[in-house]
Amino acid sequence: MKEFFGRFSTLIYKELLQFIRSKGLLIFAIYAFTLDIYFAATGISLTLRNAKFFVQDYDMTPISREYVYKFHKPYFNFQGYVLNDKLLEDKLLEDKAIAVIKIPDNFERDFKKGRAEIGMIINGAEIVASYLFSAYAAQITYNFIMEHFPFKSGVGLIEPDARLYFNQNASSKNFMGISELLTVVTLFLLILPSAAIIREKERGNIEMLVVSPVHNYTFMLAKVVAMSVVILLCTMFSMIFMVKGVLGIPVKGNLLDFAVFTLVFVFAASGLSMFIAAISENMLQVSQLSVLVLVPILYLSGSWTPIEAMPKVLQYLSYLSPLKYYIDGAFGILIKGLSLSAILPDLAGLLILGSIVFFAGSYFLSKKV
Repeated sequence: MKEFFGRFSTLIYKELLQFIRSKGLLIFAIYAFTLDIYFAATGISLTLRNAKFFVQDYDMTPISREYVYKFHKPYFNFQGYVLNDKLLEDKLLEDKAIAVIKIPDNFERDFKKGRAEIGMIINGAEIVASYLFSAYAAQITYNFIMEHFPFKSGVGLIEPDARLYFNQNASSKNFMGISELLTVVTLFLLILPSAAIIREKERGNIEMLVVSPVHNYTFMLAKVVAMSVVILLCTMFSMIFMVKGVLGIPVKGNLLDFAVFTLVFVFAASGLSMFIAAISENMLQVSQLSVLVLVPILYLSGSWTPIEAMPKVLQYLSYLSPLKYYIDGAFGILIKGLSLSAILPDLAGLLILGSIVFFAGSYFLSKKV
């Protein structure tokens, strides 16, 4: 046993040295766990910001100007009044505006009579911005009507009072920063262990392994453990330095619970990496297969599209994605402040799925080594 641990620790040390000396992978890891997360958190917004729009106002009355004034920054960016239809069409075709608000003649007169109409031409080519613009504009219009035509006393009025738990400001930065970190962790768990094994293949060291006293499983396990340690350290560094420090995302849960949960996910995803290593012959194939495996895992995880909005077939298939359990559990810990005992279903799902994938992956890889 002492001899086994001696060889095992030596192999892990060798793998860590190889990773540090591999400048390409090292630079990629530094970028992915720092700048990539920063860009995703600050550059991708799920809310409307500075949406450019023009107004075609044929009324030019105090009421129409008051209505236009409701579309203010930081959500909207008023570009000016334009009455020429051809010019407005050009603005939309050139993507210089998300929408055009058309206010007809006699708008104030009709508005006071309760039968005014407003037209909006929205640029559907920018699907997310156009959808948000439409939703925001509908709410602004409703509030504007309520200001001028309040319900009479004695008439019941339901006033919705929405309260946001866990993310009070509805900041997309909180979601995107953590979500991108979890995606980066998944990507590196697919690439690094398989890349470490394929590197030995490319250098012709597999033949030397056959005649060495090191068992195949010891060789594979050392590579998986070494790369898992690297990823776990990078994850915790990124969580503390980037997510909490630079981005200022509030983390309510225990980071030790998150580290333990990430360790379970490392175990689950490493099996997929061994599958990739068993199929691949060179580093190019590793990168291609990693992307091929990552994309469906991402689609089925619920990070891009809510699982409830997917077709029934994909909803059932989502249970085969280890990232689904990781995202649900990680957000529960980091955003909601839950403990490991509160996310037992996700923890159990990762352990069951991870055990199947890990042992199947190690079996297929041992046949190839």
